[in-house]
Amino acid sequence: MRYSDEIIDEVRQSNDIVDIISQYVHLKRSGRNYFGLCPFHNEKSPSFSVSPDKQIFHCFGCGVGGNVYTFLSKIENMSFIEAVQNLAARANIVLPTLENNADSAKEELKAKVYKVNEFTAKFYHENLYKPEAKTGQEYVKKRKLTNETLKAYQIGFSGKFDELYKELKKQGFGEQEILESGLVNKNENGKFIDRYRNRLMFPICDERGRVIAFGGRVLDDSKPKYINSPENIVYSKGRHLFGLNVAKKHGGLKKILIVEGYMDVISLHQRGITNVVAALGTALTQNQGWLLRRSAEQVILGFDSDGARTNSNFKVYWNITKHGMWHESVTNGRCKRSRWICYKIW
Repeated sequence: MRYSDEIIDEVRQSNDIVDIISQYVHLKRSGRNYFGLCPFHNEKSPSFSVSPDKQIFHCFGCGVGGNVYTFLSKIENMSFIEAVQNLAARANIVLPTLENNADSAKEELKAKVYKVNEFTAKFYHENLYKPEAKTGQEYVKKRKLTNETLKAYQIGFSGKFDELYKELKKQGFGEQEILESGLVNKNENGKFIDRYRNRLMFPICDERGRVIAFGGRVLDDSKPKYINSPENIVYSKGRHLFGLNVAKKHGGLKKILIVEGYMDVISLHQRGITNVVAALGTALTQNQGWLLRRSAEQVILGFDSDGARTNSNFKVYWNITKHGMWHESVTNGRCKRSRWICYKIW
C-alpha cells in the first residue's frame, strides 16, 4: 500500500525544489537554473544543478539526480514514505492513513518506539522527585538547577536493574519496540536489563520535539561517565543536536551557540542563553551542519580549548563551512570562561 499518485503529486507540487534544496546547499542562479557544490560528493567547482522549471536536480559530477523526493530521501536518509510525510507537513497537507504493508510496518514500529521513548522520558522525570533518587537530587542541587530547567529538558533519574522494563510491560509495550528503543538489553540468559541504572537522565529530542534517545550520567565514580542510546530506527546521532527543540521554542534563531555537552547547554539556558545546542559526538557532522543552516543565520562554536579538542574543533568548522553552507569568515578568541575557545562563523 502506498499513497495515491494524486496525493504524491499534490505534495510534490506544493514544495518548490529550489526552496527545499536551498536549506542544504548554497545555490546561485546562472541562466534558467541554480548551481552549487554537490552535497553528495566532494568537489571544488559547482556541478550540482537545480531546475526550477522542471523541478528536478542533477549533479554533473557524480550523476545523482531526481525530484524533491529523491533529494530529501538521500540527504536525510529517509524512506520514500517519510519524505512524503515530511514534505506534506511543510505544506500543511493532511495525509490519509496508510494500511499495513512492509513499508507501513516499519513506520508502525517507529511510531511505537517514539511512544516508548515519550513514556520513558516522563517516567524518568517523575522518578527524579522520588526518595529513591536522592543521589540525583543531590547532583541537581549541587548544579543549582531549577525545577523550571529540569522540566524544560525533562531531566530524570533511572532506577535499578529492570525497573523500566517492568513498567514498560505494565503499560502494554511489546518486546520488539522495547528492545528496538535501546533502553533495555536482553542478556544471554534471556533476562531483560535496563540499559540505564542509577544515572541522571537527559532525553534527546529531534527538532520537532519527539524523544528519540537518551544520555545517562553516572552519579558516582563509576565508568563510563556517560552512556548514550545506540543508533536505532528513530535515532542517528550525527543527524541531531541536543537542545535544538528547546532553543526553537524561544522564537526565530539568528545565532546558535554550539557547546560540547548536555550540562553546558542546560547551565547556559538557565542563565538566560537559550539559543544553545550540543553536538552528540566528538565533532559536528555534515548533517548537523545542514540542520544548523536551516535553523540560524550565524553559528558560534564554544568548545574546550584543551589540545585534545583542537583537531575536532577545526573539523567542526570545516563541516559547517564546506559546500558553501556558510561564508568562510572566522575569528578566534577566548570566551569569558577561559577553558573555552570560540569560533564565530558568519
